[in-house]
Amino acid sequence: MATNTPAAGWAADVIDFLSRNLPGDDEEGGWNDMALTAYQIGCEALVALGQADETSRGAIPRKDARLPEELPRWDDLCVSVLRLAAQQRLLSYRLPDGSKPLPTSGWRIYRIGAPPPPPPNIGAANGLGPAFAAPEVLSLLRALGLLAEGRWTEIAETVFWRDWPEEWKMDFASDPRFSAAVEQALATIPADIRTEMNKLVTITDADVTAAVKRSAAAVEESRAKFGPNAWIGPPDTPEQARRGLEFLCQIELDWLFFRHWRLAGGWLVPNEATKALEIFHDDLAIAMRCAVIKRLYPNLPFAAAS
Repeated sequence: MATNTPAAGWAADVIDFLSRNLPGDDEEGGWNDMALTAYQIGCEALVALGQADETSRGAIPRKDARLPEELPRWDDLCVSVLRLAAQQRLLSYRLPDGSKPLPTSGWRIYRIGAPPPPPPNIGAANGLGPAFAAPEVLSLLRALGLLAEGRWTEIAETVFWRDWPEEWKMDFASDPRFSAAVEQALATIPADIRTEMNKLVTITDADVTAAVKRSAAAVEESRAKFGPNAWIGPPDTPEQARRGLEFLCQIELDWLFFRHWRLAGGWLVPNEATKALEIFHDDLAIAMRCAVIKRLYPNLPFAAAS
């Protein structure tokens, strides 16, 4: 597995890109994450890079901005850049033949005489498909070591496992490197992580009863607030309450992997975990959670569901 990441000279380029492409916040100044994943992670990256302070709406520039002594993880920052570039339509992924996929839903609007989309300027390589990137993104991808001679580099492949484009139809779960990482994760689970897993997957009848009571109380509160003519659904049944608790279990297990596990290195020791960004909706971490939990708790299929 390629791990020869580039030297740290890319940090200034990442800061410049994030600062210029995150949406501004007219009320508080700085940047507004708009509750969108790409913007939230971009704001988090600026905070981790010592350039901003977190706010309830995103982030604001720090007056004493300076890089931390230890930079955030390179792979996490790569994901933040790729997500923001795609969100801002500065990076688009193409089908294997280089064409743009047709929309699968919603309206299709065509302009008569419109020029065709530009051809890909990033070639397929190392298990990754073609793409088109704006000039500023091309230069940043080169600085990050993800692009060389117009093609994706070897180290770019597993970065994309974390946020794979649908256009490329990637299947990393069948890759021997993923299988090896599953075995490593199982063999090296820290005691505190395993204890937390045991706690999360345990859903008792008392937990279900408490959830039913909370649902009933919420319904009564809504009826008192909105009156008898408002349409308010019935409280959860025990079956519905259990399914809700199982879903929350999946989310909390995902967060264990988002915060404490990476393909390069496996489980993060505490000082490494502090350098990790909380990259949620991480496709690779979710797949690892499913694989590991399936092996650890074979009688609890809900905990390994994706």
